[in-house]
Amino acid sequence: MRMLRRLPAVALVALGIVLPTAQGYIIIDSFSSAKNDRFANNASLFVAAGFDLSGIAISKLVTSDYTFERWVTMISPNVYLSAAHYPPPIGASVTFYASNDPSGQNTTRTISSPAQRIPNSDLWIGTINQPLTSDYTFYDFAVEDIASKAGFESSTYYLEEAFMFGRSQTASWPTSQDMAVGRNKLDLWDEEAIVGGTTDSAVVAVRDPSGQRNFVASEAYLQGGDSGGGMFVDDGSGRLKLVGINWFIGTVQIGQTTYDVSGFSYVGNYDAEIQAFLDLHSVPEPAGLAAVSAVLALGFAAWHRNSRH
Repeated sequence: MRMLRRLPAVALVALGIVLPTAQGYIIIDSFSSAKNDRFANNASLFVAAGFDLSGIAISKLVTSDYTFERWVTMISPNVYLSAAHYPPPIGASVTFYASNDPSGQNTTRTISSPAQRIPNSDLWIGTINQPLTSDYTFYDFAVEDIASKAGFESSTYYLEEAFMFGRSQTASWPTSQDMAVGRNKLDLWDEEAIVGGTTDSAVVAVRDPSGQRNFVASEAYLQGGDSGGGMFVDDGSGRLKLVGINWFIGTVQIGQTTYDVSGFSYVGNYDAEIQAFLDLHSVPEPAGLAAVSAVLALGFAAWHRNSRH
């Protein structure tokens, strides 16, 4: 049994504050562009081949002082999740791609209001200015409550192989396509992570060296700039389910060995708050707007809630 002895965690955003012009990239074991870069568009080698990634994007806003590049993961045609310590700013442009083809169909939206932190968490929920069409997906999210280490170890997600999203070490991608995917097992539960002014529980993935029992191909470890990206598992039907949002990196001691870890805000403990926001602010895809009424809009929200399990 792995026992977590926590050493000081480091908020992912702290790396960006220290080095405002530098962009870290997710560390992936045996990284290759063909295998790990989404927009290398290699269907035979890509680690997430077969999954629809069209609801995952990186927003960008350039000001005279700073360039804001922040992750967006859609949970309805117009509502997204990200990290509260690294949220997409209002007015940022965000481009979605219908496939992994960098020259393929795409559409651009603007980060808009309302947007807010989900209280007591590092989760940020917000809206884009216009809902995406049915050419672009949105993701079901975890709803299982987890209150303790024991609860995590008896949950659906314990030792699941997750997909982790971060910025690529390939230098040539534009911001909207600067997206790499790695894997890791969800090993640990931190009952009291204290990071960047937030105290909350967290799902933790240990960076295992090759040859250890929990090591997986494309073993990943987050870095600066990855805050707010989504962490997913295969829901068993060929779709990705959103389980966490990238929150922090740090170290743990397991036995006599110190390991790097990636920490994620667990969305399942906030499904009620997320659903309440969806009920108020989620709207259908544009194809249905002409015939939709307020009653049908409420029906959409209820359908979205009831379709997740």
